[in-house]
Amino acid sequence: MSSKVNSPKAATPLMPLGALAAGVGLSLLSSAAMAQSAVPEATAGQTLPPVTVKDKADPRPEAKDDYRTFTTTIGKGNQAVRDIPQSMTVHTERLIDDRNLDDFRDVLRATAGVTFQAGETGEEDVRLRGFSLFQAGDIYVDGLRDPALQERDTFNHDRIEVLKGSASMLFGRGSTGGVVNQVSKQPFLLTQHEVEATVGSGKDYRLTGDFNIKTGESSAFRINAMVQDADKWGASVDKKGIAPTYRFGIGEKNEFSVGLYHL
Repeated sequence: MSSKVNSPKAATPLMPLGALAAGVGLSLLSSAAMAQSAVPEATAGQTLPPVTVKDKADPRPEAKDDYRTFTTTIGKGNQAVRDIPQSMTVHTERLIDDRNLDDFRDVLRATAGVTFQAGETGEEDVRLRGFSLFQAGDIYVDGLRDPALQERDTFNHDRIEVLKGSASMLFGRGSTGGVVNQVSKQPFLLTQHEVEATVGSGKDYRLTGDFNIKTGESSAFRINAMVQDADKWGASVDKKGIAPTYRFGIGEKNEFSVGLYHL
């Protein structure tokens, strides 16, 4: 009698789960690398067409259409307002027109930190942060010192800049309480005309005109005129003013401006 003994088959060794996961990860990385390396080969000989972006800046001054301005010339140069390390208030042309501030003193009255006192000669003493602007000569027109005892009108003002605090480093003597700079209107590269009429109580009649003519690719002529007549119950007003200005080299390296102001 013979007997047959079946020996157990050798079991197939099992791979650990960590090794299996590592193998799957390597296979995925190799396929991704092959896909990435195939993309540059397909687009290596292609050249994208050039993209040209064109834009045209608004030739009008920013103070004409906005209540705020981002540039100033009070620091002896054209620079951003944010670069001025002092408190500063700017009255733009649009703000002056919307509030009907026809007189320079009306603009100062609407400025925080400015007060008016009776002067010894009958002229009002304007003080900025307690210091007299007239006595120290801290009122300027386009960066040049302006005589104190004279009538001023806003018909030719692009903006009025009020720099508060000591500014002797820029303007020399005085400038303790601050400096007021009146910026005149300048021609721009656009033909545009404006006429405004105002009628008020006290037989107040005022007519202003702003005429800008583009005369060339980099030149323009601008003339501002004003007539005002009022009775105001005994305090009569009779003013006439004209301010022609010619500007050339606009947008170029050298720019020139010639103007006349009469009031």
